[in-house]
Amino acid sequence: MNIRFCMALTVLALLGAAIPPAWAHGSDETVIETAGTSNPATLVQLETVKRATARFLDEQAAIDAGYVDISVFYQNMGHHYLKPTLLDATFELEQPELLVYAVDPCSGARRLVAVEYAAPVDLVKDAPAGFAGTDDRWTVNQQFQLWTLHVWLYEYNPAGVFASHNVRVP
Repeated sequence: MNIRFCMALTVLALLGAAIPPAWAHGSDETVIETAGTSNPATLVQLETVKRATARFLDEQAAIDAGYVDISVFYQNMGHHYLKPTLLDATFELEQPELLVYAVDPCSGARRLVAVEYAAPVDLVKDAPAGFAGTDDRWTVNQQFQLWTLHVWLYEYNPAGVFASHNVRVP
């Protein structure tokens, strides 16, 4: 944790300066940074997902709801929490199989940065039908044999809301 950096953010906030999206995680706003998509139906779906998952901003709420830290950490992604009962061939907009957390450099706590959808390759031959339009980017994770789709709702991703990695997450 960098004390000077955290103090600078605090001073900026007190002066009314705009804090970059990475640090606005305490907000209850429903505005979504949507780099990479402009499809109106997709934007509505993203708002729906954000409302359905906002309760998981608190890591303990995710654990209480059945999400388990599976000890999977990827640079430019974060720590992955899986709800095993959701892992099937069905894309359920309001019930992502995984939640992705990153460590907040100021507090040291984990904070929600993305949700992730997953479907086992042995149950779904082709990429699942996901969000409206063609902007979502399903990929096959060879290690876990899963189709996966990241959705960066809680951390702005300059590569796009559906990109698999986010350079803003250490």
